[in-house]
Amino acid sequence: MTEFTIFTVDSSNIEAHGMFCVKNKKHPGYVAKREWLRRRFKEGLRFKQIIAPGDKLAGFLEYIPGEYTWRVVEARGYLVIHCLWVESKKSPYKGMASALLDACMDDARSAGKKGVTVVASDGPWMVGKSVFIKNGFEQVDETPPHFQLLAKRIGSARPPTFPTDWDKRLFRRKSLQLLYTDQCPFIGKAVRELPPVAKRYGTRLRIVEIKSAAEARKRFASPYGMFNLVHDGRLLADHAISATRFKNILERELNLTHKT
Repeated sequence: MTEFTIFTVDSSNIEAHGMFCVKNKKHPGYVAKREWLRRRFKEGLRFKQIIAPGDKLAGFLEYIPGEYTWRVVEARGYLVIHCLWVESKKSPYKGMASALLDACMDDARSAGKKGVTVVASDGPWMVGKSVFIKNGFEQVDETPPHFQLLAKRIGSARPPTFPTDWDKRLFRRKSLQLLYTDQCPFIGKAVRELPPVAKRYGTRLRIVEIKSAAEARKRFASPYGMFNLVHDGRLLADHAISATRFKNILERELNLTHKT
């Protein structure tokens, strides 16, 4: 059986190769993510995709130096994985995730980094830690409600860490706010759909776009660092949600009712 191959996407070939997670190049999320990537390539971001026979995309890995990561971690000197996604259930090829992680470790060694680190989760939206443990990562930190920080260190480097000021970050937020970035192409849907729902419930949802990695690491109230729905010192959602889920939050958590 012909093996899959790994190739690196950059500014020169992104239009030709596209993106695994969003195939439609006219999709608003694709456009936003493409422009976000073009800015990040200058900061050392690497975007590797797996191509199977027949030019079929079967997975990808995105990672960046810790000084520029959008995950809320202290990982200076490490490469930080943002996203890992492979079609293991649809593809006949084994070892795709391991091959991508090996390529990332090779880059870390070549660049003289301390290692590679990643945020995993027992909750929705993010990869669980088992695939990383299988590939030699160790858990080095954790934080409620469901996040773990894993690392594969080179030598005796000090491990990366999560911040410890989550409550302080939350209590800066009194109004109903949605903080987001364009890193994930699926977040834009929530940004468009949630404000009209808030209005129907007689409240205002303030939209705050986070435009730099340093700002993300400073302001987000969860390690995911791409989407925070907050209100009055509470984190109501730490990943993109549907309009229906938002409606339920307004009713059950904020005790609001639909305005007819």
